[in-house]
Amino acid sequence: MNSLDRLRLLFEEQINVLPIAENLVIFEKENFREEMEKRNFHSAVINMDGELMKYDEGYEGPQTISEEDLMEASTPLLKAFRMLISQRRFFIKDEEGNLSYIVTRTDLDKIPLRIGFFGLISLLETHLKDMIRKQLPHWEKSLTENRLNQARNLYEWKKARKEEIDLVQCLQFGDLGSIFSKNQRFKKFDASFSRERFVQTMNNIGKLRDALAHSQSHLGFSWSEIDQMIVFIRSIIDREDPVFGE
Repeated sequence: MNSLDRLRLLFEEQINVLPIAENLVIFEKENFREEMEKRNFHSAVINMDGELMKYDEGYEGPQTISEEDLMEASTPLLKAFRMLISQRRFFIKDEEGNLSYIVTRTDLDKIPLRIGFFGLISLLETHLKDMIRKQLPHWEKSLTENRLNQARNLYEWKKARKEEIDLVQCLQFGDLGSIFSKNQRFKKFDASFSRERFVQTMNNIGKLRDALAHSQSHLGFSWSEIDQMIVFIRSIIDREDPVFGE
């Protein structure tokens, strides 16, 4: 297992949904609406004479909890993200099988998931840089002189600090989009990609990366847009490395 595989294992399997879930508050049937309004809850579990039932804002009354309402506690965080895009909330059982947690779409903005997004983007960055090293010996021709000089300056600065590094490692994320947009290299990832779509998606991923790195309160994209970026990233890192013939 190489370093990339270990990172993937961390972000895609070892971090589960529980770090973003909240402890479940069970309300009594006599005052659950008042308690929900007080806490600004839109979903709740109600104790109906010993039977636990769900209530979602907008429904006439409590309803039976079904399997579709449940999420396994072991669900990987990034998988939970995709599930919450299609359904607003899930309940989670503890090890004894008792309903104990709730996770909602609101929880998607918590730090663990932001770390997951940043980790996945870092995987893409590492993957693309590895492909440049292995297959694109003349990648410098794909950058402007200004961008190449910025990478060289950073390389010289890091080298003076006795860091074990190469020039590719000093490329910015935007440089990667430029390199793989040239000579229609992006077609090797997916023949249906247009240059405009590839460049725009890479630019958006770069903007999301910057927002995450600077802990901005608003990431600048909807959850569905972020999901599409994740699909794009997975379409590159999950497939066998293409051969660029350069």
